[in-house]
Amino acid sequence: MSAAFVLGNGVSRLAVDLSVLKSRGRVYGCNALYREFEPDVLVSTDKGISHEIQNSGYAQKHLMYTRKPL
Repeated sequence: MSAAFVLGNGVSRLAVDLSVLKSRGRVYGCNALYREFEPDVLVSTDKGISHEIQNSGYAQKHLMYTRKPL
């Protein structure tokens, strides 16, 4: 079984070296995390940030899940 890491946007993750996590398992991230780190999978259910992610072009090149395509 491989490891999976799920990252939110809280301040507690600021102390974590995210590049180390990618070498140890699959990384799932939420919302604006894409601005500073490229997770294996990005999840966003908020309409505003989902629009931002899709308008940035990120969703066309990376795996992203949202409630429904915008």
